[in-house]
Amino acid sequence: MIIGCWNVRGLNDPIKHSELRRLIHQERMAFFDLVETRVRDRNKDNVSQLLLHNCSFLYNYDFSCRGRIWVCWNADVVKVDVLGMSDQAIHVSVMILATDVCFNASIIYRDNSASLCEALRSDIVSRSDG
Repeated sequence: MIIGCWNVRGLNDPIKHSELRRLIHQERMAFFDLVETRVRDRNKDNVSQLLLHNCSFLYNYDFSCRGRIWVCWNADVVKVDVLGMSDQAIHVSVMILATDVCFNASIIYRDNSASLCEALRSDIVSRSDG
C-alpha cells in the first residue's frame, strides 16, 4: 500500500486537483494527507468531491478555521479511526483491510509560534509508548 503526503499550499486551483488525482491514481495511494490546503470550511465538501468523489475525508476545521490538515483514504482498502485531533495534528489508526495490518499515523502541520510548538510536542510525547 502506498501512503502519500503533500504540502499543497492551496487546493482551490483546478490544476492542483488534476495533479492530485493523477498522482493518487498513478501511485495507487490508499491513504494520504494534505496540509496547507487553504480551503475554507464552507468549501471543503465541494472541493473534496471535485477532487476524489470515492474517497473519505477527515479535516481539522473544528480546531483550525483554516482547515490546515486533511486526511484522505480509500475506504475499500483501509479503515481509519481518529485517535485525536488538534490545530496542528490529526492522529489516526489505520488498518489495511486485505491484511488486517494496523499502524498509527500522526499528520502534523506545525505552527511557528513557540508556545504552540510546545503544545504540539507535549501532544506527541503523550501519545508515545515510552
